[in-house]
Amino acid sequence: MAGNGSITAKKRRFVAAVLASPTIVKAAEVAGVSETTAWRYLADSTVRRELAERQGAMLAQASAGIAADMALARAVLRMVMADNGAPATARVSAARAILDCGLRFFEVVTLSDRVTALEDRMGVSDG
Repeated sequence: MAGNGSITAKKRRFVAAVLASPTIVKAAEVAGVSETTAWRYLADSTVRRELAERQGAMLAQASAGIAADMALARAVLRMVMADNGAPATARVSAARAILDCGLRFFEVVTLSDRVTALEDRMGVSDG
């Protein structure tokens, strides 16, 4: 067993399989371990930490792509909204979509700020 919080190659292979597989059973099969071993690996703090780090990296990458897509979608909506030659229904739909998204974004930011303020008052930290 690896020490100092490091992860073995076999466990690393299992983590990769978990990230790419629809079920733990399938991940165990792909990684070449038994289902029992898979569940034991998932109870291991080093495996959970590695899995969380890699999932976080995947989520960050996906989020960056979504943000880029959102910017493009916003640009398209703005073009439709500003196009005097477009049907009025399309212009109104584009304007409504922009307003709806803007309001939702404002709500999320406001809620996030409020939660952060409450956590600060309660002494809650991220770590």
